Amino acid sequence: MSQQNARELVIKRYNGSTFDFVCGIRTRSMPISNAQIDTTVPDCTNPSAPISATAMPGRQTLSFTGDGLFDNAQIGKSVADDARTQAITDYQIIVPGYGTFEGPFMVADFEFSGDMEDPLAFSATWVPTESPAFTAAS
Repeated sequence: MSQQNARELVIKRYNGSTFDFVCGIRTRSMPISNAQIDTTVPDCTNPSAPISATAMPGRQTLSFTGDGLFDNAQIGKSVADDARTQAITDYQIIVPGYGTFEGPFMVADFEFSGDMEDPLAFSATWVPTESPAFTAAS
């Protein structure tokens, strides 16, 4: 089994011609959550029998979160502007050894933070505005 480098779990922002790395991210995560639709039906011929819960997949939620040091190069400013202006922009999320998610995302949360002796930090959460395309890693 080959281990993957967590630094390579990245997000890139489309600049009109190519995708640029969102720099400064130190910690990152990409949760995929699946809601459950309860399909449990009691036994009609033996209503007192134990009931086994059953379910089917419901709504899926995918997001990418990153925390790090704010890079005030154009890409950092563009991500902050995406949040401030509620822009929908194409992003790529690359999961090393698994694949790439690509499509329109919104910056759902963005926060600047830091104390007086540290560099300016940020945290952000990106969520897709429609189902992203997935390309499996080869």
